[in-house]
Amino acid sequence: MVMKVFYLIVSALLVAGCVKKNQQVDSPYLDFDSLINAQIVALTKAKSTLTKSVLLDGKSDRSVLAMDSTLLAQELDVFRQLDVINKPLYRDAYEISDGEKDSQSNLIIRTYRAKKKTAIPYVKIYYQNNFSRIKKIESGIQDTNSLYATDRSFQLEFDDAHGALLLSKYKLTGGQKMILSDTVLFTIEGSFSFH
Repeated sequence: MVMKVFYLIVSALLVAGCVKKNQQVDSPYLDFDSLINAQIVALTKAKSTLTKSVLLDGKSDRSVLAMDSTLLAQELDVFRQLDVINKPLYRDAYEISDGEKDSQSNLIIRTYRAKKKTAIPYVKIYYQNNFSRIKKIESGIQDTNSLYATDRSFQLEFDDAHGALLLSKYKLTGGQKMILSDTVLFTIEGSFSFH
């Protein structure tokens, strides 16, 4: 009898612990990791093709690539860096403002702006009517250590296609300064087409 009570108490504590743990995972910020995973699945299903242009230190290159899930994961991996704002360290590091009207379109802007120095000083999310209808994301990332300093800007754009909001364009711009060398500037632009 004592063992049954013991097992019931242990089971109840385990269940309560799991529930509490799941509640703590919730974040007030956008889950970029899940967003990228969903886009990889949707773009693979849509049989997307990527037209990619790279400008690196004055030299340019352009390519057209048929995308599969592996290539998409590699291509979009850089945007997962934005998910750093969801780390426990940054739980209260951002001030959230919402409801600002975009002067260039009919979109509404939600902004996460850092209250202290962080690798991601801001994230702007442009949406249409409802936050689930994200149309554009803009952000910056700054990274400095003893060997280099980088400053990058990100932009993602989404369009209605195949019954969902799919990533249609992205752009990364920035520069990297290494110790004892010049700053290397780059621009990477991608545009997806769907079949």
